[in-house]
Amino acid sequence: MEIVVEAVLLDNFCLDVFLSYAAILLTKKKVKLFRIVLSALLGSGFALLSPIIVKFSIAYKLCVLFVCSAVLYGKGSFRGYAVFTFVYALVNFCFAGLLSFFLGGTLKTTFIGIGKGGVIAIVSASCFCFLYAVRQISGLIKERKRKDLSARVKLVFDQKTIELSALFDSGNLLTDEKGESVILVDGTSLGEVKDLKTIGSILVRTASGSKTLSLIEIPAIEIYSEGTENTFINVKAALSDLPKEYSVILPYK
Repeated sequence: MEIVVEAVLLDNFCLDVFLSYAAILLTKKKVKLFRIVLSALLGSGFALLSPIIVKFSIAYKLCVLFVCSAVLYGKGSFRGYAVFTFVYALVNFCFAGLLSFFLGGTLKTTFIGIGKGGVIAIVSASCFCFLYAVRQISGLIKERKRKDLSARVKLVFDQKTIELSALFDSGNLLTDEKGESVILVDGTSLGEVKDLKTIGSILVRTASGSKTLSLIEIPAIEIYSEGTENTFINVKAALSDLPKEYSVILPYK
């Protein structure tokens, strides 16, 4: 069997980069670029030895899989590594089968034999570019949507005005006994407000359970969003523990 070293290295490097990226997307694992390149280089180097180690080819391939997966995964729990390795192996198996089927490949001594070297590299690089472009476009759309739903608000009390970040959330369906909307405010962000009095409580039900939150009345709220300004008076707010990114959750606009 004649093996072109350059073609084997190029094909396997591009293929390993694509498979690594696909596994990273599926597991939502944060992996640095140098780990992807290092894993692909190791996979390419190990591929050259495959024809020599024919007798133990399956065991050899499994060892290479575990090593490349460990390089990609880095530090973390064994359970996380096991899940990542399973996904990585599944992606390898499925894509190798698809390549063999659509490109007319045949298995030759642990290699997928394609007519001319470089075809796998071209296909892998194209798939990688496609996945990368889709991910970037999806990220831009999500970022734009997130910006459209965010706002700046000013909570105006008798002797204090506090400016906070806010989010319009369609999941905020809280209403008081009169059916009026109730906003959520991070209680720790109101630490500078003196003589903050509660006017009651409200029961909040979520997927994780239910809890009772204290209600306050804010004299006025100024909302700045998409170049517009709206002011509401005597707004009822439930005090809760909110993520640091947003201190106020508003009903969906």
